[in-house]
Amino acid sequence: MSAVPLDALPPAVLAEMVRTLQAQVAALQAEVATLRGGGAPPTPPRKTATNSALPPAQGWKARRPAPPPGAAPPKRGPKPGHPGVSRRRAPADQAQVLACRPPTCGHCGADLPAEGGVVVACRQMTDLPPIQPVVVAAQRWRVRCRRCGPGTVGAYPDGFGATGAFGPRLVATAALLHEEHHVAYARLVELFAGLFGLTVSEGALVEAVGRLGQALVPAAAAIAEDVRTATVIGSDETSARVDGVNWWEWVFQTETAAYHTIQRRRNTEVVLSFLDGVQPAVWVSDLWKPQLKAPAVQYQICLAHQLRDLRYAEQAETGEVRAAARAWAVAMATLLREAIHTRHQQAAGHLDGAAYAAAVARIEADRDALLAERLTHGWSYDLQTRYQVHRRGLLTFLHHPEVPPTNTASERSLRPSVVHRKVTGGFRSEAFAHGYAALRTVADTARKRGQGVFTLLLATASSSRPPLSQRAAAHP
Repeated sequence: MSAVPLDALPPAVLAEMVRTLQAQVAALQAEVATLRGGGAPPTPPRKTATNSALPPAQGWKARRPAPPPGAAPPKRGPKPGHPGVSRRRAPADQAQVLACRPPTCGHCGADLPAEGGVVVACRQMTDLPPIQPVVVAAQRWRVRCRRCGPGTVGAYPDGFGATGAFGPRLVATAALLHEEHHVAYARLVELFAGLFGLTVSEGALVEAVGRLGQALVPAAAAIAEDVRTATVIGSDETSARVDGVNWWEWVFQTETAAYHTIQRRRNTEVVLSFLDGVQPAVWVSDLWKPQLKAPAVQYQICLAHQLRDLRYAEQAETGEVRAAARAWAVAMATLLREAIHTRHQQAAGHLDGAAYAAAVARIEADRDALLAERLTHGWSYDLQTRYQVHRRGLLTFLHHPEVPPTNTASERSLRPSVVHRKVTGGFRSEAFAHGYAALRTVADTARKRGQGVFTLLLATASSSRPPLSQRAAAHP
């Protein structure tokens, strides 16, 4: 059968043929794009605190599921394995004892003796005594010399200014409540008036806490030296507000110390300035470029961040076409969790040297196999490329027992500063920012070492003032 020339066909037939060919071409183009891994990009999943670096306070929170009909509501309280804590009774010699003796017999009604009997039960109620401020008045005396006649006037001790002064316990309390517990100065004024019967102004509290922060600078410098010379250093940074301008608070921390500093920049110069020529063995951080430029022998990237990113990739790689990429994200996340678990098993003594070495060799072989897989563009491909670049920083913690697999310790050190920034809005000047950084350094280090923060603040506030018995003579 001979073909009919196209110019001999009616226009309606030609139009139908063109529409059919266009549909076939569109279908073939879609199939080619699918085979090549392209096509229309899928809608990315919602970012939450579980699949990204989004803070929990900003993440989307799902509603708690209701219990099934007839089932008891879930029990609230600590997670399984959490150590229980209960209030202990005070010793009898440290408590005011109320003898709850029965006046009459519960059977016949006769009067009972005022002595004798045994204690069968005890309950205690703990309360606070009324707190009143203690005022110390320094009086200048003039004493006339019996030998030559002129009088000599005693000088006020340091700390007794023209408008009055605050004692070390008051200053330490104000610093603890404001800097550590984020009580704003306006509320602090109300708190002092209501609890202590003390009338004080915001400005006076600001200056007192600021002076204590400056007194803590030498102690913070000593802590910085301890951190600088450590073998393993973790670091992170968060934004800070100083006199209406965005600055950055950095933390450099170890297992037993943490140094905080507030700087104008967020670049490598801050890291190099802190290290001051010292080269640590291992640097633990996230993937922020200035952190990665620390001159350490080795580095460990935070696996908690990577697990969240892999979770996001698993949720984003949808459809049958992206099944291989989704499986890669799941396998990589499983491998990282296995590596962390293996390290914990070895630390707990459940894996001896040979078994641990074999497990590490297998984990590294699986890592190399996953990084060698061929992936096309997408979230999993981007993460694979990232891990190929930072291959040597993925599993450093498996070879160094003192290296943590995450940078969670640094984030914990900065969390109080984030809360403080949101509550107070920032610092009024650079001097107050540096004073806060010194106080955070001392307080953070004290917690790591099991020391009381208030005790250290009180000791510093006391040592910055001479004893009241110290006197100096002055001629009129």
